[in-house]
Amino acid sequence: EATRGLGTAYAGLGDNEKAITWYRKVVTLRGDQVEAGDFANLAKVYAKLKQYKEARAEYMKAEKLAPDDCGVLFNLGVLHRAAGYHELSVATLEHALTVCPKIKDQALEQLAKSAESAAAQQKKLGNPDKAAQYQGLVSKYGGQAGGSTTYDLVKQKMKQQDFGEAIKLLEQMLAKNPNQTNALLTLARAQDALGNKTQSIDAYRGYIALKPQDAAAQVHMIIVLVEAGRCGEARAAASDAKQKFASKGSKAMGKIYYASGMAYECAGEYQSAQADFSQCAASGDSEWSSRGREQVSRMDDFMEYELAKEKKARQGG
Repeated sequence: EATRGLGTAYAGLGDNEKAITWYRKVVTLRGDQVEAGDFANLAKVYAKLKQYKEARAEYMKAEKLAPDDCGVLFNLGVLHRAAGYHELSVATLEHALTVCPKIKDQALEQLAKSAESAAAQQKKLGNPDKAAQYQGLVSKYGGQAGGSTTYDLVKQKMKQQDFGEAIKLLEQMLAKNPNQTNALLTLARAQDALGNKTQSIDAYRGYIALKPQDAAAQVHMIIVLVEAGRCGEARAAASDAKQKFASKGSKAMGKIYYASGMAYECAGEYQSAQADFSQCAASGDSEWSSRGREQVSRMDDFMEYELAKEKKARQGG
């Protein structure tokens, strides 16, 4: 007990090397009577030193003595991943999830991360089937984990442009809570990135119902409506946006006028489109003004083309 006490004291002081020395003496003194906690003490100090392989080795010894100890299982699962043994990490944490319901939330969070690492590892090794298997576990455990954990995975998938997996995770989040605004907005963007215009529009509408003052989201929804060829709906949404945000000032209206111009262009009303693009160009919004100017000249081309068509039709008559 005195030897262990010295190890604990040195660990508390941050003198991890001396803590390891005394904890190792405990293991030697106890001999055949050594307990899982003795190895766990050593493992914790190694982990503080970021010596993850050594920490993992000590927790593996602890697991042999206490195969269903929740703390040992959870920490061993974490260290398997830290040391690069991602498949073992998943297996260990799945066991922890089975025998330790009290640490369910922690285990699920780590499981999602370990499964993600295992999927990446298997993909790199040229095992697409195993990678897909572990990717399925990411969705399974990520969806069951807490919202912040799942959304962290979503952000990672969006960064990797893995929009399909992001959508699966987002739909799991929204099944639990349909009013998660960050999930709805990200779902709208992910669906748009995959070319799923109808689903993107539905997600945008769900988001805007909860966040009606988000002008940028309304602009993007109008543009998606235009891209989907739903010109009448785009015009109606643009008209609503112009009324709603009219008091925000010229600069804030730049992107609204741009979206409205797109809606008019979609409907073939080039003169009205040009008027709105001109308003956008004059708005002073550094991001949208230049886009508006480009569209003004395009509308001239469209109107000249339409006049030429009408002239040709009259001459032909």
